[in-house]
Amino acid sequence: MRIDRTVVRVSARRRRLSALAVAVLAVVAGTNLVLATLSPHSAVHNDLRSGLSRGALPAPSSADGRRPGTSNSPRHGNRGFDAATGRAELAASAATQDPVTSPPDPVETFTDNRAWFGVLQAGGNRAAQEMSSGISVADFELSWGQYEPQPGVFNENYAAYERSRLAQITAAGQRVTLELGMNPPGWVLNLDPGARFMNQYGDVWQGTSSNDAANAVFDPKVRSAEAAYVAHVAADFGDSFFAVRAGGLLQDELRYPDATFNGHNNCYWAFDTDAQARSPVPGWRPGDPDTAKAAAFLDYYLSSITNYESWLLHTYRTVFPSAWLQVLFPSWGLRPGDTAAAVAHNLDGSTPPASWGTLEMGLDWQRQVASIDVPKVMLYSTWMERGDDGSSLQQLAPAHYLQALGSSRGFPVAGENASNTDSVALMRAMVQRVKSWGLAGLMWLDEPTLLGGGPVRLADYAAAITG
Repeated sequence: MRIDRTVVRVSARRRRLSALAVAVLAVVAGTNLVLATLSPHSAVHNDLRSGLSRGALPAPSSADGRRPGTSNSPRHGNRGFDAATGRAELAASAATQDPVTSPPDPVETFTDNRAWFGVLQAGGNRAAQEMSSGISVADFELSWGQYEPQPGVFNENYAAYERSRLAQITAAGQRVTLELGMNPPGWVLNLDPGARFMNQYGDVWQGTSSNDAANAVFDPKVRSAEAAYVAHVAADFGDSFFAVRAGGLLQDELRYPDATFNGHNNCYWAFDTDAQARSPVPGWRPGDPDTAKAAAFLDYYLSSITNYESWLLHTYRTVFPSAWLQVLFPSWGLRPGDTAAAVAHNLDGSTPPASWGTLEMGLDWQRQVASIDVPKVMLYSTWMERGDDGSSLQQLAPAHYLQALGSSRGFPVAGENASNTDSVALMRAMVQRVKSWGLAGLMWLDEPTLLGGGPVRLADYAAAITG
C-alpha cells in the first residue's frame, strides 16, 4: 500500500470470466453514451502527505496557529454537531451551491453495533495476532500492473499468490477490505492521447509511481480498461469482501490531480480533447472574464467527476453485489458558499478553496454524496487526523462533515489516518473520535510500521481500541 502516502505507494507484496464479467461489459458498452449525454449545464495530495490529507493544503488556519492537517495534536473544537441543524444549513446553502438531486435512499443500512478497527497494508501473516488485539478488518491490496501487465494478459501466478494471502487473513477471522490498486499500468496511460489529464496550460499530468492516474473522467477507453480489470478481479476472487474501496483516481481517491503542477497554479484538469469536446464553454480558461462562463465551466467540471463516481459505483456494484462500497473522499472538501465565491472571481484562484486545492481537485462532496444511487455505500474520509474547528458546516472536520451530508440517508462514515508517522497521542484522539462521533470504523496506516517499530505499536493501538 504505502510507506507514507506522501511518498510512494508500495504493494503489500506484491479465468475465469464468469457471468460477472459479462455483466460488467454491459456497463462498459454504455460508457460512451453516459459520457456523451452528460449535461453540460447540469448543475492533494501533492506528494506531500506527511501529516496532511491526501489533498493539497485544505481548510483555514487553525486558531492556535498550527497549519491544518499537520501531525500535531489535532484540534478538538466543538464537536457538538447537531444533525437537524446541519440539515437546515445544507438546505439554506442550496441557493449558493450547484443544484443536486438526491436519488432514492440506500436500501441497506449499517448494522454493526460497535465501531470496527482495522489496518492498511496488511500482509496476512500477522492476521491472527492482529485479530486477538481487536483489529478485526484488514486491507487487502492488489496491483493492477502486476495483475495485468499487458492488455488482457493476466498474471495467474500473481493471482494465485494473492489468493493464498487472502486465505491467511480470512482464516484468522478478519473481515477484508479490497483495494484493487487502481494506479494504472503503463499500457493504460498509452491507450490514446487523452488517457492522461491535461490542464489549461497544456500540462499533461504525470504523477509519481504512487500518485499517477489515468483520465477515467473523460476518456472512455480508460473507463473500459478499468471495468475489464474490475470484472477480472471479481471473477478471480469472488464477492466475499466486507468492503471495496472506491475512488478510482489518484491513490484510488475521488479527485482530479493537484492544483499546482509543473510550475503552474490553479490547475483545472478538463482540457484534453475529450473534455473540451463536451465542455459548454470550449476554449474558456479559468481567470478569463465572464462569470456566466465561469459558472458553466465549474458546473461541468464538478458534474463530470461526479458522473465518474456514479459510473464507478455501478461498475463495482455489478460485480461485487454484497460488499460495502467505500467512496474515498480526500482532504477538506468544498463547503457551502465555496463555489459561488469562486465563480464570482471567475475561478482565478484567489479564493481560499482554490488556494487550498479543494476546488481544482473537484471535491464537491455535497453533490457527490447526493448522487449516490446504489445500495451499501459507506462515506470514507482519508484525513482522520483533522478535528473540528467549530460546529458549523464550514468548521466540521472532514469525517464529521461527511457524516452531516450522509446522515439523512443513513450513510455510515469511516476513515483512515493520513500518515504512518502519527504519534500515539494522535492515534488515541482518532480512535476516540470514531467512538464519540459514532463512525463505523477506522483503518490504521499501516501494518508494517505498526508491527515494525513505528511511532504507534500494536499494543498502543490495541489499548486505544479497548479503552
